Formats: sequence, structure tokens, C-alpha cells
Amino acid sequence: MDSVEKKGNGMRLLSRFALLRLGRLDFKQPHRSALHPHKEMRLHQSFPLRSSWMSVLSFFGLSSVLGLLSDAQNINTEINPSAFLEQHCVQCHGAEKQKGDRRFDSLGTDFSKDDTAYEWQEILDMLNLGEMPPEEEAPPSSKDLRAMVSWITGELELAYQRHASDETPLLRRLNRYEYRYTIRDLFDLNIESFDPTDSFPPDEKFEGFANVGEELILSDYLLEQYLEAASQTIEKAIAVKPDTSPIHEVFTPDDLCDRTYHFRPQIWFEVNVDGSYVDVGHGDRKSDRVYADRFNKGVPADGYYTIRIKSEGVNREHPYDPKLLGIDRNEPIKMEVLVTDPRVGYPGRRYNASDRTVATVPLLDHEAKIYEIRAWIDEGFVPVIRYANGPRPIKGVLSRIAPVYHPEVLPSNWRDGVAAQPAENQEVYLSDVYQGPRMRIHWMEIHGPEAGRETPEWLPIFDDGSNLDTTLSDIEQIIADFAFKAFRRPSIPSEVERYRDFYQERRESGDDVVNALKTVFKAMLSSPNFLYVETPLDEPDGSKPFTIASRLSYFLWSSMPDEALLDAASHDRLDDPKSIAAQALRMLQDSKARAFSKHFTDSWLRLNELGSMPPDLKKFSQYHDRDLEPLMKEETRLFFEDILHNNRSIENFIDSDFTYVNRYLADLYGIKGVSSDFFNRVRLPADSPRGGVLGQASVLTVTSNGVETSPVMRGIWVLENILGTPPAPPPPDVEPLEPDIRGATTIREQLAKHRKVETCADCHRKIDPIGFALESFDPIGSYRSKYHDDRGRSYSKVDTSGTLANGEKFADVTEMKRLLLDRKNQFARCLVEKMLIYALGRELHFSDRPVVDRIVSELAERNYGLKDLVELIVTSEAFRDV
Repeated sequence: MDSVEKKGNGMRLLSRFALLRLGRLDFKQPHRSALHPHKEMRLHQSFPLRSSWMSVLSFFGLSSVLGLLSDAQNINTEINPSAFLEQHCVQCHGAEKQKGDRRFDSLGTDFSKDDTAYEWQEILDMLNLGEMPPEEEAPPSSKDLRAMVSWITGELELAYQRHASDETPLLRRLNRYEYRYTIRDLFDLNIESFDPTDSFPPDEKFEGFANVGEELILSDYLLEQYLEAASQTIEKAIAVKPDTSPIHEVFTPDDLCDRTYHFRPQIWFEVNVDGSYVDVGHGDRKSDRVYADRFNKGVPADGYYTIRIKSEGVNREHPYDPKLLGIDRNEPIKMEVLVTDPRVGYPGRRYNASDRTVATVPLLDHEAKIYEIRAWIDEGFVPVIRYANGPRPIKGVLSRIAPVYHPEVLPSNWRDGVAAQPAENQEVYLSDVYQGPRMRIHWMEIHGPEAGRETPEWLPIFDDGSNLDTTLSDIEQIIADFAFKAFRRPSIPSEVERYRDFYQERRESGDDVVNALKTVFKAMLSSPNFLYVETPLDEPDGSKPFTIASRLSYFLWSSMPDEALLDAASHDRLDDPKSIAAQALRMLQDSKARAFSKHFTDSWLRLNELGSMPPDLKKFSQYHDRDLEPLMKEETRLFFEDILHNNRSIENFIDSDFTYVNRYLADLYGIKGVSSDFFNRVRLPADSPRGGVLGQASVLTVTSNGVETSPVMRGIWVLENILGTPPAPPPPDVEPLEPDIRGATTIREQLAKHRKVETCADCHRKIDPIGFALESFDPIGSYRSKYHDDRGRSYSKVDTSGTLANGEKFADVTEMKRLLLDRKNQFARCLVEKMLIYALGRELHFSDRPVVDRIVSELAERNYGLKDLVELIVTSEAFRDV
């Protein structure tokens, strides 16, 4: 049997074994939760019963109902709920009319039914908010209102208890980033360039969260990709190769470039005049990079290598009009070093998906220096160099400079885009006289790899693949050890036996020990026991501590439990809140907790959508030239980590006196005195509008459309992610802008006309004022006091004033944030709900509301510390209930 046929049969056997013998699981779960029978209805978006509804009412201008409702829970007056609805609700929510797509004329009173309990909860929230009945209708009497609120509240409290016992445990698979982090920690792999999930389909999101089980359906296509990913991972982790001798390659200028001149502007500028050095004058990402063609096979093995480059910056000070080059002459010339895979695309030109930056180095001016970089490089990858902040597009730059400053060296065909030679004989070329900034490379060398990666001690070590002395008992132990790590709980004798039998099948079919074990491991990585966060089948007795361990690790690390956590689970040291809290605090100190700050902020603040509508290339070239997107995210993550690790109050998310910036963000924000490329904590002036996430470019950019700002987008974002009160979606028959709005000139005037539309007015009176406050920031978060057209001409002052629905007024974003701080309990509830969704990996259920109430209440007692919130989450009943 040839190798291709053996591989095909092996994959078919693997698929059969993983799915038929090990699966026994219906992967296609019902896409419907007990609480949310309708996709558009989300209970956790509604308001609390007690703990924060008073501040909510005040915020929305409903202080008048406070007196009516403050003691409603103590009223025992009987009331006929159906008669109340008939008198006050059915006119707008009955058979003839269903405002907001709600109908109450046939609503029953059996709270054991999901739909019924949810709709009554929604009615209670509307009564608490004063939004039912509407202002134009006669309100119920104070007595009837109190009685109705009391009755609904009592029924809902009983419903919470009933629904809590009815909840079915959710089986949640690993999402893409959890899969990557898990195989990294399982096999001690470096995954900086290795990504077996790159062919996985995107994970569906729920309210920005990519780890919610209800959304993570397992399709046939994804299952095929899991099989392929398992194969790639095992081959990477258990590579059977002879010892690799270190290499030492030195690349001269002649190895790096063979072009000696440019006679006309081209899309790159790279010359090696006499073999002494290579000059690079372009910063275009889509143009040539410095690369040694003779090293096309790349490094011989995975490992850490030392890259040494002798280089310098040249002509940072130049004689040209700075506007023609479009770069900051005060910024040092920067050399970017990347590693890339020649098998994906030619390394010396443009870019490919395997590119990974390993260092960006500011060069000294006219002073050659050797720069040393230690970097992980995967087998077959090669190093390349580019001028990180050079002029771009260089062809356009030179086309503007050459005719003005150097017309004497331009041949008659200098504008010919395909000409390979000048039309006239020349002794001096454009590249000889051009005095613009450039990066100069004298030579590059690479040495390595260092001592090879140590195989985890629980994995077998094969020197050359000829180890045939392993007994069946040894194989069983290897399988049991692997199962404990991969399944994140003790192995079961019956499953070890099944995998042992599969190993024997492979041996009988002709595989040697190594390949037979590899195939078994691939099958185990394709098992639901690995692919699901909590083991969905064959759970052994006493598995609860291991379930808690997995919940902790996937909450804070997005990866599998470490040795300490598994050891705690093995010795029943995760059976009380104090022990769980201690583990959580330990885990937050680990570098792997970076995943929490990254993925939670990405989800909660919707930063995972940043870049989906990139800013206009011409209007906001700074965003693209300086690659601001990752810098924007980094500011928010560092800001989150500061609040977390110092247990600062969550009020800082609304307003703060500090943030994190590097030179590029400081320039965007107008903050003086920051010259480092590295991020530093800076104290903001007392009058700065930058405090909190509402002043950060990440949030301000993701809430824009890439061309202009939208008060509606930003207002909705604040309602959803800060106040936890998202507005209802617009009616399907209402266009974004009505025809009579076309005469308006500013966004404020447009929205004022929009609010005259009856179906739009109610929501926009809550949305628009908040969005107006943020109009002082442009689509990439730069501060502005005037609007500008496409030509950069100002045409109107920015008006950031507004009036909230409760009548409170503000002049600008600073005053608006003060009003938000008055509702910190409401923000706390929103943040608690968001973090619970992330921690549990599921939508919040009807029965979770009392848990949310208790966390919000205790968080207030602890002065709203963010680390305290994490502790309250992991010690909550919802988190510990297995």
C-alpha cells in the first residue's frame, strides 16, 4: 500500500473511530435556551427588580413613579392581572395592534412556561420604567399600579426557583482561540506562527461574545477541520527527527539585492550600488522587502534563533518639503524584522498570511550598529526586513519630488510605467541624487536553533521512530496520561481500553509504535471529551472539581487547567468558595491571564469588530500609515489590566485620570511629552475628555462607520455596553433617514427631524443625546471642535450638548460622564451580566437574575473593585453549580 493510500485509509479509520466509537453525542444541540424562546428577546437586557431600578428610573426621567413603586413589594392588595392588561395595555398590544411586536391580550398567568414568565418580566420592567402605559394614555391608579407590581414580583420570584431546577447543563465546544491556547498548553507548543485553526469557520457571536455555547454549533465542515487540525498538531508536537545541527548563515548586500539603480519612480526603492550596503527608501507594505533568495529553504527546525543585522538610518534630515514625503522627520527611521513562510508566498515581495513581526527597531542616524534579535522561528521560515515608517507610496512621492528637485536626471521615458531602461544613456540616475530618508542594511546573519524544545514529561519520547520495545501496559499508561491532560479530568478504564484497542488495530495494519500512537492521539483530539469545555460524556464520579477547574481556566486563561489547578481538583480542593477564589487570584497573576483582558474586552466592548469598517484611506491615512488598530486595542487592554490587577473601581471605565499610550496614540490624542514606541501609563489633565473607555480610540473607532461619526451608533453602544439598556430595533418599515430629512445640514439637524417620526421618537430621545456628547471625537478618536468636509474645510462647529430623557442637561462629554457616574450601580449590573456571560459561556437564563442581584449588591459593598468582581463571579452559585 503506497503512502498516499495509507494516509487516506488512516483518516477514514480515524473519522470512524472518533465519531462512531467515541462520539455518542448529538452535536447539533437545539438552538434555543429556556429563557429566550425568541431570538430577539434577551432577559438580561431588561432591568433589575430591586437593586438598581431606582437609579434607572431617575436616569430616564421617571422620578415621579419612584413614590408609587418604592413599597410595592409590601403590598398584598389583590388585583386581576388580565383586567389590568385589558384596561391599560391591550389597546396597543392586542389583536389589532402589536406595538414593539408584543401582544398581551392572550397572555396567561402560568409562570412555569418560559414565554409567559418572560413576557410578564418584560411588563414589570416597563411598569418600573414608567413606559407602560404611554404618556398619552390614562395611567393606572397608584393602588392598582402597586398591586400589579407586587403580584408580578411575587410570581417571578417563585418562577426563578422553578426555572433554576429545570435548567439543562449546556455542552459548549472550544472556540477558535480556546482551541489554539489549549493545544499550546497541552503540548507546550509555540503558536506564534503555528495556527491549525486558520481554516476553521468564524465562530458565531452572541452580543459580541464568541464563547457562548448556544452559538457554537458543530457542523460537518468544522468536524473535518478538527480532524485536520488534530493531525497538524500531533505531527508538530511529536516530530521524530534526528538532532539538528545549528546553522550560521551570513547574508551580504549582494545576497540581499541585485539592483544598482532606479532611473524612474517605481513602487519600491531598493538599491545595492557597489556591494557595500543595501538602501531601502520605501515604506509600502505591498512592495519589496529585503530577503536573501539563496535561503529559500528556511531554517531547518523549530526553535529560537538569533538574527543579527548591521544597519543605520540615513537622511532623516533631508532637503525636501516635508509635505511631499508625508512622514514625520522627528521620528527615527525604523527597521521591521519579520519571519515568513516561503511556501505561502515569495518572501521578498508584498506580504503573505504567514508574516509575523518579531521586532521593530529605531535606527541611529548615520551610525551603523549591530542589532541582535532573538526570535522563535518555525521550520522553513525565513527572516525578511522592511522599512517600517518609510515614505509611501514611494512611486507617488518620487513622482512629486523628481521633477521639482532633480529634473536633470530624468530621461524622456521617466513616466513610462513599464520601461526597464532609460531612453537616453545616463551616468547619473535618480537613485544617485535622491536624498530622501532610507534604511541602510550592511549585512544580516542568522544562527540557531538553540537547544530544542523539551517534550512534556508525560509524552513519550521517540528518538528515531524505531522504538519497538514498548509493552501494551506501557501503551495503556501513555494513553491514560494523555487522556488526563487532554480531557482535563481522570481517564476512565473503558475509554483507555477503547483507545488501546484502536492502537492495536493500527499496529496490526502495519503502523509502527510511533505512528500508531500518533493516530490514537489524533483520535483523542477529535473526541468530544477534548473538543468540549466540560466533558459531555462518560463523566466519572467525582468529576465536579474538574468541571470547576475547567470553568476557571477557560474563564481566566481561555485554555486548559494547569498542573496546580488539576492537582487541586484531584484532591477536592475546589469544593468551597474560598478555595476557588484563591485559585482565581493565583491565576490572574499568570501571564496566561492576558487572554482574559484580551478576549473579554474584545467581546464586551465589541473591539472584535474593529477593522470591519476601516477608516477612509485618504481622510484618515494616519490610521493606516501608523497601523493604529492594534495600538488602539492595546491601550484598552492595558487599561483594563491596570484596573483589574490594582482592584480599582469599575467607575474608571466611565471616567479616569489615566490611560496608556505610546508616541502614536499620544500624537492622536494631543498628549505632549511621549516619545517612546512602548506603552506607558500617563496621567491625564483634569480637564481631559480622554478618561475612561469613552475617550479611547478603540471604542470611538469601532462605533464609527469609517467615513464619519454617527451619534446613533455611539449612543446605542453606550446604552448596550455601559448602561445595559439597549433600545428596541427600529421597525422594519422605517428607513434610516426619512425623505424630509434631506434639507438638514448637520447630523444634529438630521436627527432632530428623524425624531419627529412617531415610530422613531421614543428610542431616539434616549440614544441621540449620549451620541451628541461623543461628537467631539472624529471617526478615529481624534479630538475636534469643528466638522470638516472631504477637502478638509471646516463648515460647522461641533455641538456636544444634550438633554437626557429625564431632563438633565450636559454641555460636553465630561459632564455627560459625570451623569453616568451617578448611575454606577446600573453600570455595575451591566458589567456583571457581561462578565457572567463570558465566564459561563452561555446566555443568562431566567433563573440567573437573583444571582446577578446578589453580585451587584455585594460588589457595591466592596466599592466596585474589578478584581472583587472576578472573585464574586467565580464564587457565585451560577459558576459553582455543576
